[in-house]
Amino acid sequence: MNTKGEEIIKRQILIILGNGFSIDLINCIDKKRDVNLINLFANGDKVPWPATDEPGFLSCRRCPALWQLGARPNISDMDAAKIIEDVITCANVNAFSRENRVLAEFSNTYLRAYHELVLYLKYLFIYYNQIIDNNALCLDNIMPWGWGKLFKLLNENPNITKVSIVTYNYDIFLERVLNLLGIEYCVLGFDVDRPSTKFKIIKPHGSISFRSAKEYDKESFSIKYNRDGLGGKLEDLIIDEKPDFNTISNINTMIPPAGESERYQFVWSNVLKKYALEAAEELKEDDEVIFGGLSYGNVDRREIDEELINIDVGTKIKVVNPDTKNTFGAVVSSLFGEYTHYIDSEILGGIYYG
Repeated sequence: MNTKGEEIIKRQILIILGNGFSIDLINCIDKKRDVNLINLFANGDKVPWPATDEPGFLSCRRCPALWQLGARPNISDMDAAKIIEDVITCANVNAFSRENRVLAEFSNTYLRAYHELVLYLKYLFIYYNQIIDNNALCLDNIMPWGWGKLFKLLNENPNITKVSIVTYNYDIFLERVLNLLGIEYCVLGFDVDRPSTKFKIIKPHGSISFRSAKEYDKESFSIKYNRDGLGGKLEDLIIDEKPDFNTISNINTMIPPAGESERYQFVWSNVLKKYALEAAEELKEDDEVIFGGLSYGNVDRREIDEELINIDVGTKIKVVNPDTKNTFGAVVSSLFGEYTHYIDSEILGGIYYG
């Protein structure tokens, strides 16, 4: 971004967000006691089962494979993260396999757990979305927040021609923040990409707001341990602005295995991943990229690396993460000369002007 006395240059901004962005928001609005985004099993016993609205989605009754692997509401953060990583990794390897063992999905604990996990996470984040009501997520709480200030400044800055936001988060907190700030945006793959819309959102890992256009009876909800619900074409999906427990989708719209999306050209996630890469490829020297709250874990590393290697080396890179010694920082510093690291999002509201 130009500073005082410098020549004004038109720029594009690419923002790539991970779970740390949503954690930062929850901390900002003082809701971390209610919404645990670090241990995703911590509130599993509170999440309703959609068919009956009875709490206890994460249970031996509802998710027997996850339960067998040790998923419990009271396990440690490290143990919870390990189970999720193992489950998704196993699903990815199975999808990449040439022999693609479909029968294993009915018998293998990890593959059965994957089918349970994707639905559990969807309804966990719907549960969290309902907990964060409009009294908590309001303009008074968002305006002092660094990311809130940043979005407002970028929207108002005439020298910023485009803001592409690639978010790997399943929640819709970003969309709700932009709505509060009165910032118009489109979600690529769903909304018409109007040239006048400065903010473009891309969600390659899916969202609780994605669902099949056809609705299904709530009472028929169940976890299916086969491939019928995996994949699906993007044109078969719509955005539900107010996702709830009453609207049932027959298509998995979150974290499909990377191998599954690459094997089928038109799977929704594969299309959205291509949009994310295009957003990186179109950046030029002096454009800027802001990485916020990325964990750079084994499950996501391949996708993030693809973004990195497709960004022009002359692009200015900013990373917002409390951890300054992580592997991601080392990788970024080895690829780009203009790399700045911030440990707190508070500073974001003061680095763009003019």
